[in-house]
Amino acid sequence: MKRLFIYLFLAFVSANLMAQVAPSGQRHKMAVFTPLYLDDVFNSQGAYRFNTKSFPKNSINGLEFYHGVSMAIDSLNRQNVPLDIYVYDSKSGSETLEQQFSKCAADGVELIIANTSLSELGRLAKLAADKKITLVNATVPNDANTTNNPYFVMVNPTLGTQIEGLYKHIKSNYPAQDVVFFTHKGGSSEDYIKGAFDVLNSGADPIKIKYVQIGDTAAVSRAIYALDPAKPALFVSGSLDNTFGGNVISRAATASNIFSKVVVFGMPTWENLSMSKADYKGVEIVYGTPFYRSGNSSAASAISNSYNKKMFARPSDLVYRAFGLTYRFGQLLNQYGKNINQNLGNKSYPMFYDYNIQPVYQNGNIGYYENKKLYFLRYLNGSLQQVM
Repeated sequence: MKRLFIYLFLAFVSANLMAQVAPSGQRHKMAVFTPLYLDDVFNSQGAYRFNTKSFPKNSINGLEFYHGVSMAIDSLNRQNVPLDIYVYDSKSGSETLEQQFSKCAADGVELIIANTSLSELGRLAKLAADKKITLVNATVPNDANTTNNPYFVMVNPTLGTQIEGLYKHIKSNYPAQDVVFFTHKGGSSEDYIKGAFDVLNSGADPIKIKYVQIGDTAAVSRAIYALDPAKPALFVSGSLDNTFGGNVISRAATASNIFSKVVVFGMPTWENLSMSKADYKGVEIVYGTPFYRSGNSSAASAISNSYNKKMFARPSDLVYRAFGLTYRFGQLLNQYGKNINQNLGNKSYPMFYDYNIQPVYQNGNIGYYENKKLYFLRYLNGSLQQVM
């Protein structure tokens, strides 16, 4: 806990110094917004408000992201990349988001990486569009109601993109096979997911989908026993609710002795679902994620070792994502400068995650940019079997 306090203090000092350094020579500029809650942690005299045995939990998300950013800054500095990076506390109690953005724009920042809430993201997106500053949404899988904004970049794909990727995955890997789609009444997300599948399935060569309510035991049994036992049994869990998803997997597992293979396709929320439950035995579990990272790379090991020494903990996905985005866009900004927005799809400088950033068109114009890359993970009996 003492180390956490020291780290928080360093974050406070660094954030302020980085925002005040006057650049020399031709240098490009980037900013990072992340929730540090520094005004809640330190009083006006800079004294820590808590005792050394306690720590504000609401700061952890922002600090993990900041730590990844700071390590990327070290890497860029070692490569002599002429870049200034400013860090802003999106939860500052002394300055509004708009006031901080004004400073950011006045400093000549050309790109912003935002680890913020959805409401803050929407405000930043409008401000950045007005100043024609590229804004990279690092974490929120939502477009923040952004329209006609070619300066807005989504790294975490929307649910619609996730569903489209899953649909194409099923259609490509299991052509002309029946699929049982589990859902239930009364859920807005469930209705959205089912509706998205219906729209996708209205094109050429549609999938044969049988929709059943998970609570209708008789209908579920009829749908399962109507499947061809000589082919894999394919099930889709049409809900973001992981309890619902677990019930679908357990129900599918009861049919594992009937079919050569049972496959259940789930939603992106399944990254938080335990795959090793005994009830799931014999079922192949597949879901998509934009952020699959192999831990075997030298860069990943270096970050893990550095974080462990400072924090006595393993780095979270936020640390790696912050490092990768800061490093990648720092290099691209150095290469393209103000023209970075015309080169967002450049696949150079990959770090941990592959991105496939593509324009999303609205009424013939670029509405925003979105990462379309999805990895599909296949688990069996609690073990990761394949990354597709």
